[in-house]
Amino acid sequence: MPASVAAATSSGAKAKKVYAHWHWFPTSFDNWPADKDQYADYMSPDGTQGKLRAEGGFVRERPLPRPPRPEANWAVLDMLDEIKAARHIGLDGFLFNMGGIDDGSPYMIHLRNMLEAAKQGPPGFEVILSIDTVILVKTPVDAIADAILKLARNSHVARQSDGRLILGAFSPEQWDVGRWKELLQRLTAGGEKVFFYPTFLDVRRTIDFMDLIDGASMWGVDKLSDIPLLKKVGKLAKQAGKVWASVVWPQDFRPHNRWFSECHNSELFRASWAAAMEIGSDAVNIATWNDYSEGSEIRPSTSIQYAFYDLAAFYIAWFKNGTMPPITEDVLYYFHRIESTEAAGTGSAQPFRFATNLVSRFADPPQNDIELLAFLKEPGELTIVTAKGAKSLKAKAGITSFRIPLVPGKVRFRLNRGDASVIDLPSAFEIRETSAYQDLLYHGGSSSRPPV
Repeated sequence: MPASVAAATSSGAKAKKVYAHWHWFPTSFDNWPADKDQYADYMSPDGTQGKLRAEGGFVRERPLPRPPRPEANWAVLDMLDEIKAARHIGLDGFLFNMGGIDDGSPYMIHLRNMLEAAKQGPPGFEVILSIDTVILVKTPVDAIADAILKLARNSHVARQSDGRLILGAFSPEQWDVGRWKELLQRLTAGGEKVFFYPTFLDVRRTIDFMDLIDGASMWGVDKLSDIPLLKKVGKLAKQAGKVWASVVWPQDFRPHNRWFSECHNSELFRASWAAAMEIGSDAVNIATWNDYSEGSEIRPSTSIQYAFYDLAAFYIAWFKNGTMPPITEDVLYYFHRIESTEAAGTGSAQPFRFATNLVSRFADPPQNDIELLAFLKEPGELTIVTAKGAKSLKAKAGITSFRIPLVPGKVRFRLNRGDASVIDLPSAFEIRETSAYQDLLYHGGSSSRPPV
């Protein structure tokens, strides 16, 4: 990493918390070899029984593969590795998306594994129970309350300092206020005072719930044009005396839905952190730790590698401590797609093109650039080398984003000082002109880690 952020994240102001949404996708579903497991099925056009053949499969990347584990409790050990990795970059916990409450539900199995792993993991790691209102819209309130009351007995379920149970919810506006009041009353009757902390999908509805909530966050903000709305809603929530958690989103690509949102390489991620700090957010929710169906994960993965994960460590330290961590090492990060959104030879097996305008909220126009994001301890010359030649920029010490248009072929990134070559880094991903199925994920890497 470009700065010594591990100490900074652990010694920062405890009043500011950073969580990441945890969605459905564990390290492994089945403990099978990577070429035969559930992720291999999800990534194949013939996977999911061929239902997504036209889209080229369910997802385009996966968690970094591991060999099958011999232990019977492999799923708990996987979860422990996730918690350690999250805590290492300064995350205080996961917002767990509860899409099922039956004991045999995959959601509850993952949650039990997570809570069991938290017992063995680094101290202070919390799990916020977050109700998926879309999935549980018809589930009886009493059943939901009973499940939450049972889970709340676990010491790793998140609470406020005054002991109130922190209860999250995805898209609370899917339920009417009366249903929420019924649930909160049922929890109170069961002995749990609640700090209600939902994540709104339609933030225009926040006002309808203002008397009911203690804090709030929002979903979306997966394009740069959403940043002004993020800041506006955050300021209004804080003016109303509510705890506000800004959302930070790296990227959004959903092949199974046939659309993507333009994030401008790493710019959306960095701009979201800047917005959180500008308005004095009380917390940050990162969307997401592991939602591969939307390509929004920061967890180290096959396409984005450790790029967003390492950037998250830097910005978490900055957010918590209020000052930018001093850059002590030169590190080059890169972000680029492996094909242009406009390349005529890509997606030849698809009966359609992926687009940003299939849904109005994703309508920012596509952009096709190669980005070199440099963290420099002293000034230097940055160079991006493509098949069309080299482009250079003299950069000051600090953080510099240098972008050029996407060019097919291999890419290299260089840092020079005078006649000395400091870093010469090839991208792990070649940019192609043809493909059977479009892959519009931004891929990434850095000079501080070899590609995996």
